[in-house]
Amino acid sequence: MQVMKTVRFLTVILILLVPALSAQEVSEERINKVFEEFNQPQTPGCAVGVNYLGETVFAKGYGTANLDYGIPITPDSRFMIASISKQFSAAALLMLEQEGTLDLDDDLRSGIPEISQFGYPVTARQLIHHTSGLRDIYNLLIIADIGLDNTTTAGQALELLSRQQKLNFEPGTQHLYSNMAYFLISVIVDNFSGLSLREYSHEHFLEPIGMDATHWHDNTEKIVPGRVISYLPTNDGSGMFYRGNMDRVGARGLFTTISDFARWDLNFTENRSNLDNFTSGMIEPGYTTEADSINYASGLRLGRYKSLPTFGHGGNYMGFRSHYMRFPDQDLGIFVFCNKSSINPVQYAQKVADLYLESVFDKQFDEYAGTYRNAGLNTEFSVKIKNGDLWLKRAFEEPRELSWSDNDRFSTDRWNLKFQRNDDGEIRSFNVEAPRTGTVTFIRKSD
Repeated sequence: MQVMKTVRFLTVILILLVPALSAQEVSEERINKVFEEFNQPQTPGCAVGVNYLGETVFAKGYGTANLDYGIPITPDSRFMIASISKQFSAAALLMLEQEGTLDLDDDLRSGIPEISQFGYPVTARQLIHHTSGLRDIYNLLIIADIGLDNTTTAGQALELLSRQQKLNFEPGTQHLYSNMAYFLISVIVDNFSGLSLREYSHEHFLEPIGMDATHWHDNTEKIVPGRVISYLPTNDGSGMFYRGNMDRVGARGLFTTISDFARWDLNFTENRSNLDNFTSGMIEPGYTTEADSINYASGLRLGRYKSLPTFGHGGNYMGFRSHYMRFPDQDLGIFVFCNKSSINPVQYAQKVADLYLESVFDKQFDEYAGTYRNAGLNTEFSVKIKNGDLWLKRAFEEPRELSWSDNDRFSTDRWNLKFQRNDDGEIRSFNVEAPRTGTVTFIRKSD
């Protein structure tokens, strides 16, 4: 097991050292166009921030933070960022480990006796990586007919946990997202440090980093200057959604601003927190008995976008929608916070990424460009690059944008395409997968 941990750590370091293709400058007008639908009066919207090469290069709000009073969204508007909060919780456990207060691989029942005797120990490391097997707290509240509208104290949540007799699986064997695990992190911090998660995070992270407008909202009566209200679509327009009942912090419940979160994101470039080796510790992937590495680190999902490595997380709770993505090779961070349940922040974050990485994607996709032919159908397609995207065109038809899916897979509004490589790794053909026709292969014509 120690060998696997060493390999994972070295992998993280290598990722950080990989030479990167650079992003580019983007005009405010181009970003404004991405969010232009929120320019209407009395419309909820989003705040967006962009960090590049160690500094904040863009921060702006679009739409309305409070429809009752017509207060606009700005970079200093305070959003509840839902599950993006998880990385702050995970960081607190890594800090406890550094202090020698907590062993991430010890049985948690020594510090949280409310955890049932499941027949297997549950560890803090398993909580961080969602490999504990614990049932999700929010699903349990719904099944128990308590629901999410009612305020539920930490004590009541622990009492609900203590009545659970089974896990979803043996701890450490599988990966399954669990908000219960991250709620328990707040209990661990309290029990092992003597400080609430709010106090502990402030001391070791928020204050050193300079995040003065950020806090864990563990007191529902606390006044929050610049608070954003969340909304949902109704027959009469937008109705208020979030009702100020968030008091179970850890999985959710962090209030912050775009300006403050930009400082957190910059911490992945230049650490100002009390946690040593911040970046490598935060993005070290978890593992199970079946997999040496999973795509979840410390409250961060490890992934790819258009073949570029990324890490980040999304958030979704009572009308608040948020998304964070960082491209480590380009030192580019993008974060979008929105306040209406029908808004998809992922697509806006990706559109902003497309602007900054347009030239990078041009180079990434250059190997796919060319002319492809199927002799049996006597049909040709051309694949071209435009503004960092691939486009598929046949004869006099309008070109179709190819959306990147995974590795050499792309899709259009009608078909799925899988590009094929020869033994030398060069793109030589693509397969079209369409309903009722099966797979049709188009061979690349020689230049």
